[in-house]
Amino acid sequence: MEKLWTTTEAAKFLGLDEAGVQQLVKDGKLTGYKLGGQFVRFQPDQIRALKSQGLPQGRPAAVAVAAPKARWRQKLQDAWYFYDFYLLSFALLAVIVMYLIAS
Repeated sequence: MEKLWTTTEAAKFLGLDEAGVQQLVKDGKLTGYKLGGQFVRFQPDQIRALKSQGLPQGRPAAVAVAAPKARWRQKLQDAWYFYDFYLLSFALLAVIVMYLIAS
């Protein structure tokens, strides 16, 4: 999986400011992943597709580009990408607790 882009990287690539990228997320034209309560990561492929469809340099609210719907497999991969440490830690903790109960 390719490294996800920050808001700044996405803004530079699209030729917008960071507020413009956040407006695209609000309008549902771009999918952002929240970390710490803010949109900070974006999939590069989706940003490239958005730009190739002709994103105007003006206000992003006027753009009529629909964000592609993520399929369940992509959602599962994204969840694993962001939460793999927590899932593995939980599994290890569960194994340890089961071992202690069985002893």
